Amino acid sequence: MKPIVALLLLSLLLLPLCLAAQEEQGEAPSFDTTAAPAPTPAAVVGDTTIYSFADEAPRFPSPCERYDTTAVAKAECAQRFLLDYIYQRAIYPVEAREEGISGTAVVAFVVERNGFVNRPEVLRDPGGGLGQSALRAVIGMQREVLWRPAFRDTTAVRFRVVLPVRFRLEDPKPYVVIDRDTVYTDLTKAATFTGNGGDLVGYFDEKITYPDIAQDSCATGQLDIQLIIQPNGLVKVNDIIDYNDLGVNFTSRAIDAATGSFGQWIAAEYEGRKVASAYDVTFNFTPTDPGCQYVVDNYARALTTMQEAQLLVSDSTTIDQGLVKMDEAVELFPRDGRFRILRGQVRLDNNQLPGACEDLSLAREIALIDWYDGVLPLICREPTE
Repeated sequence: MKPIVALLLLSLLLLPLCLAAQEEQGEAPSFDTTAAPAPTPAAVVGDTTIYSFADEAPRFPSPCERYDTTAVAKAECAQRFLLDYIYQRAIYPVEAREEGISGTAVVAFVVERNGFVNRPEVLRDPGGGLGQSALRAVIGMQREVLWRPAFRDTTAVRFRVVLPVRFRLEDPKPYVVIDRDTVYTDLTKAATFTGNGGDLVGYFDEKITYPDIAQDSCATGQLDIQLIIQPNGLVKVNDIIDYNDLGVNFTSRAIDAATGSFGQWIAAEYEGRKVASAYDVTFNFTPTDPGCQYVVDNYARALTTMQEAQLLVSDSTTIDQGLVKMDEAVELFPRDGRFRILRGQVRLDNNQLPGACEDLSLAREIALIDWYDGVLPLICREPTE
């Protein structure tokens, strides 16, 4: 059983905080960046000292700033929102997880008198990328968060925050919670499709048809859908990724075909009882209009080229050749989200940050994926920043 991640955040600034990994997350907090009072002109041109102690320490923005409560209550509320922010962005690195590395990374940064975050740095790194993960979470605040600054004698001052972020591996639970569904990931028996003689691919090939739109658009591409197979055989759609921005006409056809398989599944089992489980399905759409044959042929060629490229980039001695092939595939279909993700990840792994920023930003625009939101602010920074 593979371990999953938990993070514990301990703040030396205000009150101790604990962050335990959860498989269920609520909505992302909304930050009130208007709460920090504007510093007086004297504060802007006056004291440039970076303090570690102040009459009022800086506070991460929270809705509590709008309430008529004590500074202590607002500080406690700010800590909770800081906890949420770090939790969402300090991802446990794959390298550390695979090597069983845990520990506390310590990062520091300065909250300026205008509330902006400056000078982020790693003070202690346990290894395995933990320090960089914690640093990325803090760097995100430079563009996304406006703190309430520290105050000495009613004057805003610069303040150095030291933030320990503890990474801890824990044994996983056998399930995750998706919306209101408890979906098991550790199964003693997987869900089984019983329709069409057990041939799920053939079933969907028969059920799925090209939408009733003008085929001279030559729209071609792939949809990935994650299904939730309920214990009673009901089929729900959990997530859809439209890598080629095909649109609602295509996604509707895929959803109808997927949910139409209701009653043709034997639910998964965990320790002898039927449970809900996830099942990933891919739908490929290609036009049948003869005038679009050249697009179909080019798409097949691009897929083959990208598959060859993936083999090359998996070997450190042939990464450059692999990237050249990826360039060829992307040139054929520049707005294919999968191609952009694959090339963007390779560029990111090899520190080609401008190219990674271009690919992953465009992939987010096309396919609406949010997988890289935590690192985009870092890799897309201007060199002068």
